[in-house]
Amino acid sequence: MQTVNIEMQKAGDRKVITMTIGNVSAVYKRAGDASYLKAHGRGNVRQVKALLREFVRNSEPALI
Repeated sequence: MQTVNIEMQKAGDRKVITMTIGNVSAVYKRAGDASYLKAHGRGNVRQVKALLREFVRNSEPALI
């Protein structure tokens, strides 16, 4: 069983969320209306990106 690590940083209107599962990591950055999502590593990168997208969509806006 693999560990899922989620790290969130927030400063003003800028947000950075990093999700790591095993050897695969994904980074979500948002500043105002612009957002950026990139994943890298060996393994199921698509699944990690999909999990991060769902986390961002379903999280409470005050937290993210």
